[in-house]
Amino acid sequence: MKEKELLTNSRARAFRSCPRLHDIRYNQSIAPASEPEFLRFGTLWHAGTEAWWKALREGPNDNAWLDQALDTITFAAADPLDRVRAEELMRGYHFRWWDAGYTPLEVEVEFLTALVNPETGAQSRTFELAGKIDGIVKAPDGRVLLTERKTSAENLGAGSEYWRRLTLDPQISTYFVGARSLGYDVEGCLYDVVAKPRLEPRLATPIESRKYTKDGRLYAAQRDQDEDIEEYRVRLRDHIAENPDRYYQRGEIPRLEEQEKDAAFDVWQTARLIREAKSTGHHIRNPDACSKWGTTCSFFDVCTGLTTLSDPARFRKMEDPHQELLQVKRTKEECTP
Repeated sequence: MKEKELLTNSRARAFRSCPRLHDIRYNQSIAPASEPEFLRFGTLWHAGTEAWWKALREGPNDNAWLDQALDTITFAAADPLDRVRAEELMRGYHFRWWDAGYTPLEVEVEFLTALVNPETGAQSRTFELAGKIDGIVKAPDGRVLLTERKTSAENLGAGSEYWRRLTLDPQISTYFVGARSLGYDVEGCLYDVVAKPRLEPRLATPIESRKYTKDGRLYAAQRDQDEDIEEYRVRLRDHIAENPDRYYQRGEIPRLEEQEKDAAFDVWQTARLIREAKSTGHHIRNPDACSKWGTTCSFFDVCTGLTTLSDPARFRKMEDPHQELLQVKRTKEECTP
C-alpha cells in the first residue's frame, strides 16, 4: 500500500497562497538557503515561549520560567536587535501572564490522524492530517483549551480585524481534530498574541541637519551618535511597561459545530486540489502572492526567470519538507512494513 502524504496547516496554507510555491516546497522539497528576515523574529519568539511554557509545566518557581526562556532566546538569536527585542518582550510577557492560572498539559505536541471527507465520512487514500500544536492547557475554570502563540504587526485591539479573521482560520479547526486524536476534548483555543516592537534604535542626526544652541549643545531632539544596544534596551523596556495592552493580548476562539464542518470542507477541498495539481503536473502561479507584508517571495526570481532552483547560494534541498514533525515521522516509519 502506498504511504500516505502528510497534510499540515503550513502545507495547505502554502497551496492556498500559491500552488507553484507549494510545488517547490512540498513536492520538490526545496527551501531558501537562509530563513527570510520577516520569519526570523517569529521563530525566535516561538522558541522563547516554548521554553517558558515547558518550565511552567515542570515546577512552580516563576523565576526559573523567565530565566529558561531568556537563556533560550540568547542562545538562539543571530541578530543583536532581535535578541534585545525578544528578551524585553519576554520579560513583559512573564510579568503579564505568570499568574494567569493556566496549567500546561502539553507543549509542542504532534498529532497524526485521518483526513476525513466531512460529507461521506470516508478517509482520504492520499493524505493524513498532521501537525504540531503549540500547547494544550487546563484553564482556571477547568476547561481544556488549545493554545496558539503568535507574533503580529497588526492592531491587536478588541474587535479588530485580526481577531475577527480568526473565526475563518482553518488551522484552529484542524488542531481541534488533532487534539481529539490525542485524547483531549478541547472546548476552545487560547490565542496568545504578542505585538512586534515598532520602536527602532535612534540614529545620530546627519551632520548637515544638526542645530546647536548658543552654548554649543545639540538641540534636545538631536543626537551626535547612534543609540547603543543597551540604551535601546532600556527605552524599549520602559515602552513595553507603559503599554502592556498594546503588546500582549489573549483571546479565546471558540469553534461551533457548523464552523468546524465548514473548515473540514475547506481542508478536504484543498487536499483534492493538491492531488489534482500533482497528477497533472500543472502548478499555477499566483502573482498576487509574490509580495506580502512588504516582503517578496523567496522564489520570485525563479518564477521570473532570473535564477534557478539549482543555485546553491539561494536554495537548499530538504531531506523532508515536514522537518518539524519528528515524532510523526518516527511513528510512520515504525508502522511501515
